[in-house]
Amino acid sequence: MLLALPISGESFLLRRAGKNVLVDGGYKKDEIAHVLEHQIRDVQYLDVVVCTHGDGDHVGGLSALLEDWVGRVGQLWLPGRWVNVVPQLARDPAEFLNQLVLELDAELKKPSEEVVSMVRHAENEGIKHNDWRDTASLPETNDEPAISEWLDGYDQSLDPKDILPEPEWFHALRQAEEQLASDEFANRAFKSARRRVKYRQKRKSSGLEIQIALHWLGLIETAQAIRNLAVAAIRHKIPTRWFDYEGFAKTRKAAGGARGFLVPINAVEQATPPTLLARYMHLTQINRESLVFLAPPTRSRFGILFCADSPLGDGSDFSQSFLPHLPRRLRWSPIVATAPHHGSESNSIAYDHLQKWANVEVLLRAGGSTKQPGPTFLEQHRQLRLCTKCPKAGHVPMLTGVFAAAPYRWSNLIALGRRCDCSISRKA
Repeated sequence: MLLALPISGESFLLRRAGKNVLVDGGYKKDEIAHVLEHQIRDVQYLDVVVCTHGDGDHVGGLSALLEDWVGRVGQLWLPGRWVNVVPQLARDPAEFLNQLVLELDAELKKPSEEVVSMVRHAENEGIKHNDWRDTASLPETNDEPAISEWLDGYDQSLDPKDILPEPEWFHALRQAEEQLASDEFANRAFKSARRRVKYRQKRKSSGLEIQIALHWLGLIETAQAIRNLAVAAIRHKIPTRWFDYEGFAKTRKAAGGARGFLVPINAVEQATPPTLLARYMHLTQINRESLVFLAPPTRSRFGILFCADSPLGDGSDFSQSFLPHLPRRLRWSPIVATAPHHGSESNSIAYDHLQKWANVEVLLRAGGSTKQPGPTFLEQHRQLRLCTKCPKAGHVPMLTGVFAAAPYRWSNLIALGRRCDCSISRKA
């Protein structure tokens, strides 16, 4: 079963082989724990909680979930790009935020191309992803990444023995938990940083300067979500795994996860060494680096691709798909995919990758704004389109998804919730 939770942000619940996996946690205001307890009452334990990237509508609600569900979360899977900021955010958030505000002052004096591009992207959903200055470039190659080695014994479930040792830097934080900043101290630091940024915003007159300051307020929110997640994992002794996009970018070979159950498509599970990028670059909400995960299809289960906000490709205009080659025996197995970036038109290339990759029968859309879904999502007539939320039509969020009745056959797949009834003309 795959369910899109009825919230403002994006969150999916996968129920597979007796395990529960939550992918992303919506906004802070979405109160995921409350939604789970009242909408899906028989879920008492989450074996895996995944965060794909730092957008507020994906990460915002996860730290509160960990605090509300103490002892009821088995593993936490997080983006590897955060390893550069977690240690200082956990130990000395005031100094981290002070340096972040100093970076803002430098940008206000002479805006860099990176920051201008990111601000413009936030203002206009239609700007293409490759209008950003990328922090990493994937190697050009015509080879399709293979997934066959992940499917040895491919009808497996989650095996705790497969967990890699935590990276040394995170283990050190656990061992020195008493040295971490208190929540009260951290909250004061974040409040002060917000006040300083708002003061700078009020003193600026140009539209670009005001937008840069607003962008920095978003970075502070992301930093607080990252800090709260990491500290909750330490405080409640939740095993934490890190999935690094840049490690995949170097070799174009993904690795890690739970073989046969849930595997990364564009990341390597590893202890990522720190880099020297500016703090804002580690906090920036770069959709091209959203983690993508696959619950592989098997003889008894349909496959699920969690696309997050990724374009599902790299290279020029992201036209080179990084979706892995499926073994012949699974090539025509049905796949349910979450709609890339809530069906946004800026991710239109992702649908070409999906059509050429596998037998994608269902697109499940969650979250998003009144600018979504875009025309390309609405043109996907071959797939069944399901939407848990439709701000444009004024529909409130509704529990939506798909599940397989026993015995498993594709014809026994049952849709739950709201089918997309939007049209391109209606959107226009």
